[in-house]
Amino acid sequence: MSDEAAEKFMACFSTFSPVSVKNEYYTDLLTHLKDDIYVEHTIPHFIYANKMGEKYLKRYKKYFRNPDIREFDMQHEQWLFSGEKYAEPVLKAIDEFMEMPV
Repeated sequence: MSDEAAEKFMACFSTFSPVSVKNEYYTDLLTHLKDDIYVEHTIPHFIYANKMGEKYLKRYKKYFRNPDIREFDMQHEQWLFSGEKYAEPVLKAIDEFMEMPV
């Protein structure tokens, strides 16, 4: 991802705060989905912060068929607030997701 693209991407999240992310995390747990969601020519991609707990990993695998899950050693959405150490690998994964043929 170019520096310009990364800056634009990060700017999208400038209005988020740790409180708003906590609220998002909570509502994610309450969202009900059908099992084994599959859309032809589509690959679901997930950034999985393993400090969120294994319930999210199990949820991704339950609700989506063959998800592409990238695991990172961080808290939920920590990459948005904790500097380059967390942001750069996540942005690289997102870049790889965008380049993948379906």
